[in-house]
Amino acid sequence: MDILKSKKNKWIIGIVAFLLLILVSGTILFIRSNRPMQQAKKEAYDLAQQYAKLETMENFYWFNREQTYFTVTGVDQSGKDIVVIIPKSGENIQVLNAADGLSEDAVIQQMQAAYPEITVEKAALGKFRDQPAWEITGKDGQGTISYYLFSFENGEEIQNVS
Repeated sequence: MDILKSKKNKWIIGIVAFLLLILVSGTILFIRSNRPMQQAKKEAYDLAQQYAKLETMENFYWFNREQTYFTVTGVDQSGKDIVVIIPKSGENIQVLNAADGLSEDAVIQQMQAAYPEITVEKAALGKFRDQPAWEITGKDGQGTISYYLFSFENGEEIQNVS
């Protein structure tokens, strides 16, 4: 009887150890895979503080089109809502007044009105052809992923790719 209990306990300990190993490995993988995003976010925030006097950051976007841009939105030292668009190179940083363009919520509402069959997955703000633009990533009912570009300034649709 004690031998059966001992074998059963060894199996339970083995299963628990295996599950813990999977949990720890998954956590390490998750942390390592998020490291580039967290590093980019920190560097973008630091540059926005330095060049635009950003006081608090509200949103961070990683935009990949013709070039890579990191965009930070937030409030500057004077209390004004701003958008800071930072090229991957860190040069030619552009600071915009947030009131001069569409917010993320506004562009998503516009997208959903124009394409009600599309479920919005993600929004990112950056530059396309040297103009500030929102990229909305969405999926249709069949799982097809599409990308829609809208002008930051007036919401005009620039491009869509399915």
